[in-house]
Amino acid sequence: MAKLLSEKDASAIKDYFSQQLVNPVTLRLFLKDPGEGECMYCSETEQIAQEVVELSDKLNLVVHKMTTEEKAKEYNIKYFPALVLEKEEGTDTGVRFYGIPSGYEFGVLIEDLADLSSGKVKLAPDVISQVESVQKDVTIKVFVTPT
Repeated sequence: MAKLLSEKDASAIKDYFSQQLVNPVTLRLFLKDPGEGECMYCSETEQIAQEVVELSDKLNLVVHKMTTEEKAKEYNIKYFPALVLEKEEGTDTGVRFYGIPSGYEFGVLIEDLADLSSGKVKLAPDVISQVESVQKDVTIKVFVTPT
């Protein structure tokens, strides 16, 4: 199978990870069981996740091919493919990617991995202060479409 990441891109990401990743991060990938019908972009999402994880020993990939829904229910997964980012295996951060993280979303995935690993976010202090002042749980959903 041909690589999705070019050698040039893989090398640049590997260098970035070597500078930015501090602590381990687990990518938990949920895929629809092939016996349950077509899953658009499941195989491509798995390939992207595998290629990214190969770029750093601080990244780990756990794949769930959903023959049962027990694990999906535990993580509240409703759509496939789904990528859950964990600071440590089993420590859900709430970060989800539904569908294939390609195009602009691929850059967001790479930045999210670095932020989770380092424990630091690249936001202005006033934005951090505003977020910290929120006194209730919120869900932020970002919808994107390819152009």
